[in-house]
Amino acid sequence: MAVAQQSFIRPDEFWQDLGLRGGQTVVHLGCGAGYYLVPAAQIVGRAGKVYGIDVLTNALEETENKAERAGVADIVHTVRADLENNHGSSLPPEVADWTLVANILYQAIPEKILEEARRVTKRGGTVVVVEWQPAASSVGPPSADRLTKNEVLDLAQQARLKLIKEFKPSPYHYGLLLAA
Repeated sequence: MAVAQQSFIRPDEFWQDLGLRGGQTVVHLGCGAGYYLVPAAQIVGRAGKVYGIDVLTNALEETENKAERAGVADIVHTVRADLENNHGSSLPPEVADWTLVANILYQAIPEKILEEARRVTKRGGTVVVVEWQPAASSVGPPSADRLTKNEVLDLAQQARLKLIKEFKPSPYHYGLLLAA
């Protein structure tokens, strides 16, 4: 898999490069304003489902507006939830073929997020982690707040996730594909 090297992640290319297919189910934990959700919905189509989980109501409203404008509102489902609680997403277990955790581990209890990612991902499914490189850069959180790849891999192992592959989604990020 060759994820394009560029300054910013293009979510349509991101999902295509990862191998997302029609009819699959995607869960994005900490989805924010839905940057990755509409492109995922366009790929999975009417036979698939996309869930965006976030604690911020205004972010979920923006996600819903984007989905409506793109004509995929019936595919994108939003859930307001605190992922730091046990079963925080409120989704049933093993619903996702793909679970995305992007740029949130540094601002949350990462163990809880990764445990929830494993819980909602089907056996044989993939948890995708995208996090900020630890080196300081002109974008992203302060470098002191960022988790190293090895820290995330240790936390993933504790959550019973296994490394499939590493990738580089942008010059500012590292990516991990983890088996549930």
